[in-house]
Amino acid sequence: MEEKIEKAEKIEEFRYYEMPVGRYDLALLGDKWITNYHTNEQHFHNFFEIACCHYGSGVVYMGEESPAYKNGSITLIPANFPHGIQSNPGGTCYWEFIYFDMVGFVEKCCEDDTYTKDKMLQSLINIPFLLESEQHPRLANLVRSILNENRERKPRNREAVNGYLYVLMQELIRLNENRYVNHGGNALHVEKIRPALVYVELYYNREIKVQELAKACSISEPYFRKLFSECMNVAPLEYVNTVRIQKACDFLRKEDISMNALAWKVGFSSVSTLERNFKKIVGDSPKQWKLKGADHEFVSYRTRALRGW
Repeated sequence: MEEKIEKAEKIEEFRYYEMPVGRYDLALLGDKWITNYHTNEQHFHNFFEIACCHYGSGVVYMGEESPAYKNGSITLIPANFPHGIQSNPGGTCYWEFIYFDMVGFVEKCCEDDTYTKDKMLQSLINIPFLLESEQHPRLANLVRSILNENRERKPRNREAVNGYLYVLMQELIRLNENRYVNHGGNALHVEKIRPALVYVELYYNREIKVQELAKACSISEPYFRKLFSECMNVAPLEYVNTVRIQKACDFLRKEDISMNALAWKVGFSSVSTLERNFKKIVGDSPKQWKLKGADHEFVSYRTRALRGW
């Protein structure tokens, strides 16, 4: 009980990753990621994370679960889901990471087919997994292939990676279809709010009411509020605002845009509401964040928007 109380008091970090222009993957590779990992502060980020443990052991904190990892373990962490890695005492671990703009990739693949796009988004993973390579060799080989393509940077690298990403996405959908066999407890609860997570991703730029999210999940509003807070450790509208701020960062990075236009594009009713939420989640005002420069490939922001588990 004391351990859970200690974790609940820690502040989450929001880690914003910039996707390279024209790509849907960002790989973090090399010796930099050989270290002793700890969970003094858990974090969440704006893209789906795929991580591969080359060697080492410890535990991964994913919501209420803390499965053990070892050589060959692979973690699949949805965007905006708090998590952390803790190495065994005194142990050194080597992880490498792929950040996948899954939503952007689906939209590109289904540019003129809204129905298929929505169905695919509904089928994608919104709960975390820890898998062992020997039990999921096809998926493990795809992950390693993407890591190696990014490491080697051979001609037509982007086209090769996109091919792997498409097949990987199908494997993730298959995995998600088997979720009831492989996972229980909190994972099944997250599954109940999946339609709300997809709804927010699609319609973040509109006015969103909690009753609309509950309706999308076909459950009552009081039960939805309770379930959402238990699964995501944040109130529904706070989650909506977090997604909106992540989208605002994307617009600021890519465009020279006024604050009025930015507020409208991401669904805030006024500039003051945008700036208040931006400051709360990122720690800077939108203008300050923009002035810090174009290189936001890896930036961490302390935030109280999502608290530790």
